[in-house]
Amino acid sequence: MNNLNVYSLNYSQNKRTKNKDQTILIKFLTILTVIICLSILFILLFSLLGKGKTSDNFIKHEIKVGESLWSIANHYYDSNKVDLRKIVYNIKEINNINSSLIIPGKKLLVPLN
Repeated sequence: MNNLNVYSLNYSQNKRTKNKDQTILIKFLTILTVIICLSILFILLFSLLGKGKTSDNFIKHEIKVGESLWSIANHYYDSNKVDLRKIVYNIKEINNINSSLIIPGKKLLVPLN
């Protein structure tokens, strides 16, 4: 009978230790998951804030008859210092223009960076 009591006592102690270890592991994994999720959230938040463009970086340009995206880009930038292809690409991207055809009277946002 004494052996049975020792076995029962050891079994219950081992079970408590195992349950305690599982509880610690679950707490650790929960905390780790929360930290990872918060880190991802902050990274996404600050990367989106960093990409935000303010209206100070743009100028509104009204398209005149005879103008092209190239002439507009050349008006605001020195073609010897910057690649006008990149400027034209940026103008098209910012204004959601798919082709090089532009309509006189329409206003474009021209980046000034």
